[in-house]
Amino acid sequence: EKMPYDISYDFFPFETPDGKPAGDHNDLVHQVYLGRYDAVVGDTTILANRSSYVDFTLPFIRSGVGLIVPVKDVVKRDKYSFLRPLTWKLWLTSFVSFFVIGFTVWAVEHRVNPDFRGPPRYQASTIFWFAFSTMVFAPRERVFSFGARILVITWYFI
Repeated sequence: EKMPYDISYDFFPFETPDGKPAGDHNDLVHQVYLGRYDAVVGDTTILANRSSYVDFTLPFIRSGVGLIVPVKDVVKRDKYSFLRPLTWKLWLTSFVSFFVIGFTVWAVEHRVNPDFRGPPRYQASTIFWFAFSTMVFAPRERVFSFGARILVITWYFI
């Protein structure tokens, strides 16, 4: 009534022909997702599983009435989607820091620790593996020297 133009709408109850409910709130939300209903007006609770199918309005005041509309999913998904939140600059910084930390620990440890000795190819893989595995707290190589321990503790907090 307060709008300068007419907004026409029709209400359709979510019920069977004999007047019984046609399902629960999850079924009603699914009907909006399928496009059989344009929106839902009522006391539909916002839940995580429902939010993946529809968008909910959040009222400015507590009126007990909300609106549910279908979600338009415009995000392109593929097998590399997990890489998108991180920029190439961040990936490069991560790999450089892996190398710097791994090389520094190797430089301190290789004289006193047999885990950090061997052919050059093995030592290079140990550098990267040690730096990466410390991020998930699962290094298989032990560090013996005090300086390397301080460096690894610092790496844990970075």
